[in-house]
Amino acid sequence: MMMTSGEAVKYKSSLHAFSQILKSEGPISHFIGAGGANILRVVAVACVLAGYDKLQMIVFGKKYGSGAA
Repeated sequence: MMMTSGEAVKYKSSLHAFSQILKSEGPISHFIGAGGANILRVVAVACVLAGYDKLQMIVFGKKYGSGAA
């Protein structure tokens, strides 16, 4: 449920809201808040996955996986 705090409803749908924000604030406004901590999380997860593969190579001598490769 959208909170309007006593104001009139500004948007008819999510697509309408997306297009109005894009027109008034530009494309970068949709990505505000998507930096910093999320970028660090992505790097940390990539390091964990790479480290796990490396550990498999050290311990077992080969990489076990669920893919076709």
